[in-house]
Amino acid sequence: MADDWYETVYENNHEVVNEFIKQKQTTGRSPRTLNSYSRVLKRYYHEHFSDLTPEETEVRHIEEYLCILDDRGVSQNPKRRYLESLSALFSYAMKRPRFENITGNPAGVVLEEIPKQIRQRPDCATWKNAKKLVKAIPNPRNKAVAVLLAKTGCRLEEALEIEMGDLMLDDGLVRLRERKGRKQTVVPIDRETVQTIKRFKLIRRDTDLESLFVSIRDDRLTKTVIQRAVREAAVSEGVMEEGEDRFHKKFTPHTFRTVFTTLMRNQGMKQHVLQYIRGDVESETMDIYTRVDRNKAREEYLDCIKPLGL
Repeated sequence: MADDWYETVYENNHEVVNEFIKQKQTTGRSPRTLNSYSRVLKRYYHEHFSDLTPEETEVRHIEEYLCILDDRGVSQNPKRRYLESLSALFSYAMKRPRFENITGNPAGVVLEEIPKQIRQRPDCATWKNAKKLVKAIPNPRNKAVAVLLAKTGCRLEEALEIEMGDLMLDDGLVRLRERKGRKQTVVPIDRETVQTIKRFKLIRRDTDLESLFVSIRDDRLTKTVIQRAVREAAVSEGVMEEGEDRFHKKFTPHTFRTVFTTLMRNQGMKQHVLQYIRGDVESETMDIYTRVDRNKAREEYLDCIKPLGL
């Protein structure tokens, strides 16, 4: 199933890994983060190094793992994420006396040598292209998802997790319930977005499912449906070429987030308001001191947002 990572946390052959995952769960990590940890650790110790234990793991094993990832064509930032999961395990174990045989962090040593790759802004990430693309999506459900992405800058999984009870359309608000860092945010939407959602609700499948966006199988819509819809619209409108795989030339659902952020900055939105609407994890500390008033955020949002011309 495409979205198994929402549901399943995998068991590992090594007790230290299972305790690490359990500890991360009790300290509030999301199911997605837990599965990111557990999948990497399971593949490392069950598939690539099945005869190796965490206690026996050395820098040379991590370097060998990097070679495996390189042979698979894994790019720089995913390599870092995989090593970050391994490094987090060793960092956890070193602080627990019961794992006294784990005395170092070999993944951390290698991780220091892999710089983070800063991607350039996609060439096609413009409001003009976003308008063309949204208009070209024929399915009202998929169009409504794309409008939310363009008008709020939310992540695709956040849009697909919206439930009927999260809609406050009369107030021009919508709740995004599962943002990074396990936060919930109530964000403003404009009249065009409200009308798009209302039109979609008129033809929404009659189902008991609470999810706003449902599939023809009466379950929550998967990311692949929207990814395909956005790709097809982008190709049909000449926003990108068929089969394009270069990051700076692709328009994906996540590109809407870049488009929204660029538009809001160009329109002069205050940084802390933009961080609040985007649901940035890094803004958590700042928000303790800079409380974002929902009504003021909505006023500033409406001053900055532009129409898609639907």
